[in-house]
Amino acid sequence: MNTQTMKAPITMRAPSVQGAAQPRLGAARALGGRPVVARQNVKSAKKVQPVCVRAQQKDENVMQRVGTGLAALGAAAALQFGTLADVAQAGEFDVISDSAPSSYVIDDAGVLSKASQKSIINTLKKLEADSGYTLDVVTIRKLVFTPDPFDFADQVIENWYPTVEEGNNVGVLLVATSTKEGALVGGPAFMGAVGDDLIDSLVSEQIPFLTEEEKYNEAVLSSIKRIEAKLTGKEDPGVVARSQNERKSNFKTKEETDAKRGKFAGVIIGLLVIATAVPMIQYYGYVGGK
Repeated sequence: MNTQTMKAPITMRAPSVQGAAQPRLGAARALGGRPVVARQNVKSAKKVQPVCVRAQQKDENVMQRVGTGLAALGAAAALQFGTLADVAQAGEFDVISDSAPSSYVIDDAGVLSKASQKSIINTLKKLEADSGYTLDVVTIRKLVFTPDPFDFADQVIENWYPTVEEGNNVGVLLVATSTKEGALVGGPAFMGAVGDDLIDSLVSEQIPFLTEEEKYNEAVLSSIKRIEAKLTGKEDPGVVARSQNERKSNFKTKEETDAKRGKFAGVIIGLLVIATAVPMIQYYGYVGGK
């Protein structure tokens, strides 16, 4: 009996130990805020998550390196073809990729004042209503990839008006401020109405004269005025007179140089005569005295 009574507490202790373990699990939940199983999931997630994050970071690092390489390549191209500001502005690509301006003006060079832009819009809007011809104005600072202004203007109008029907009565006036050049291109009807004489006068005289003096607003406005007069049957106002305050040259003219050269020649000859005659006179005087 004693043996049986000793075994009974032993068999009863096993469930009591298990029962005691349950409150501990509950305590663990109360203290940790989540069950032990959740901790195991979190632990396993922590083991997997860094691998995914590292892979993602590795991909991002690769993309960053590729982006850095492209930026360096762009900077090298900038140094090859022009300044960084030129490439940052990307005027050529911006103008070609854009559609035809609804306001008749694209001032990519940023040289036109607000008053000039307003005047241009009003004039060209009236021109289109009165004559049926459309003129778009483009200012650009520098042409890098297409240096010739006529070639670039042709690309612009071909991109804006792909068909002959769309661009038949349309023209594009281009002013490149860095090179002081201009171009006027257009569809067949537009070019026929404007004429070669006016185009030659604009691109060889008017635009270069005024842009040399950095009068970009006047260069554009006066060119538009002449084009508008030609398309509406008015008298051409002609080339704007150059400023009278032209810089005077510091170099002597050929006549001034020749005159001064003659004076110097006379002085040199006189000095040579004196240098030769005086010692001879002194010598003869010394010999005669003896």
